[in-house]
Amino acid sequence: MISKDFLLEETRQGYTISHEMKEVWAVTIDIAQHLVDVCQRHGLQCWMDSGTLLGAVRDGGFIPWDDDIDFVMLRKDYDRLVKIAADEFQPPYFFQTTYSDEDYYCGHAQLRRTDTSAINRTQLNKRHCQGIFVDIFVLDGFIENPVLRFLHRTTTMLIRKAIHGQLRHPEENTSVGKKIGSLVSKAIGCMVGYRRLFRWYEAMFRMIDADTHERISLLSFRYRSHRHVRHRSSYKSMEFIPFEGEMFPAPNNTDDALRCNYGADYITPRQAPNDHGEMYFDANTPYTESIELLRRQPELFDERIALLYHTK
Repeated sequence: MISKDFLLEETRQGYTISHEMKEVWAVTIDIAQHLVDVCQRHGLQCWMDSGTLLGAVRDGGFIPWDDDIDFVMLRKDYDRLVKIAADEFQPPYFFQTTYSDEDYYCGHAQLRRTDTSAINRTQLNKRHCQGIFVDIFVLDGFIENPVLRFLHRTTTMLIRKAIHGQLRHPEENTSVGKKIGSLVSKAIGCMVGYRRLFRWYEAMFRMIDADTHERISLLSFRYRSHRHVRHRSSYKSMEFIPFEGEMFPAPNNTDDALRCNYGADYITPRQAPNDHGEMYFDANTPYTESIELLRRQPELFDERIALLYHTK
């Protein structure tokens, strides 16, 4: 249960977290707890990851300049979660995948709350849900053979580019290459829709079952050979550790899980941007209302960003 004191403005490691950002944190904690509860009821394993895990290990909660919560699941458990999501996540919770929303693609799932707002500046013309979210990334087997890995990576990259090209709006085509790619992808889309392409994309990763590989990685999110790669043995069980007064699951080997992202010196704080950039967060307003407001008054986006992230 989040206390009123938790929502007060606070300074950690010289960084001030505003009341408004604390409200965002409170919503993400609520979403994360709901996710963990569902996973436990169904015997599914999930673990904190990336900055969330780092903050839990180092500070017992959020990294001061972070604004979301990340979890990972092995592909088999993730697939089971996708199948039960419609029954388990009722409004205001919304389990978002490429299959759940029009005009939306993502290699992993996001559990959102529809009564809140988390809007990227480039997403104002999109139709998909844009509530505050928790990321649920997928761990797949990592192919050690460099030739096979190159072929697998190239194939999945081409499928992914075709999906992006189909969904890209005209104003997002900022280069000649993107314009041509988008036209080619849309032509492909006349024969094969982006959701069918995404089924092929996921099938490519199911081919490399994590249980048959020594190392695993977030390949469907970002296909790299030098980051995000960790040992399968580090994810045998869930070890619950404190996170902002709650108990959330961590891998049985947190050191391996953190070294793969941050190196051996992960315990030293370093302020860095997150992957999604600064967002228009509002913990008290449904995203549909916020989008309409921002379309009428776009200047409010920068005002809100300044309040949340202390920019000028």
